[in-house]
Amino acid sequence: MYPPPNLPLKGGGGYFTEDRRLILLASTSPRRRTILKSLGLKFRVVKSLYREIDRRSQNPSRLALRHAIGKAQMARVRRKCGVVLGADTVVSIDGRILGKPRNLREAFRMLKLLSGRIHTVHTGVALIDLASGRSATGTARTRVTFKRLDTGAIRRYLARIHPLDKAAAYAIQDGKDVIKSIRGSFTNVMGLPAELLKKLLQKLGK
Repeated sequence: MYPPPNLPLKGGGGYFTEDRRLILLASTSPRRRTILKSLGLKFRVVKSLYREIDRRSQNPSRLALRHAIGKAQMARVRRKCGVVLGADTVVSIDGRILGKPRNLREAFRMLKLLSGRIHTVHTGVALIDLASGRSATGTARTRVTFKRLDTGAIRRYLARIHPLDKAAAYAIQDGKDVIKSIRGSFTNVMGLPAELLKKLLQKLGK
């Protein structure tokens, strides 16, 4: 069975809280912090020891969920109270998985590939309730259609964002110049599907 119903925490000590509802975000993504704030959820950012392994030949939703589980399991927290949150986002097109670009040249190639086409954004989410040891996991998918972009438009877009920390080198919140339409969760494309997160928290009784 994948994933297991209860995920063991492997990251060890570091942060301690008595608040059972506090979200311990195992991510440094400013976009995920923005989403948690918009939902009115109390949270703290914690370090995760997890290192992503590049398995781009895998099913994209399964890969995103595997990374999300790894981030949550390897979070640096004591096993007391709170809910650890791990999330990971990848983009797929033509059977290829696009993660974060390694440099601006790769970012340019990614946007050129997406130009004028439809791609899918996959986000895996994993929660671990430290008090009970229970866990909840899930994935979300959103279809995104890009505008047709010429070389100049791609270069101008890359010049005004920070593409190296974003899956497929773009950010939907800064995407009016590149995105034509989306079908599905907007926050999923930002990196944390709010609708799925609410369901998973409810599943854990939070």
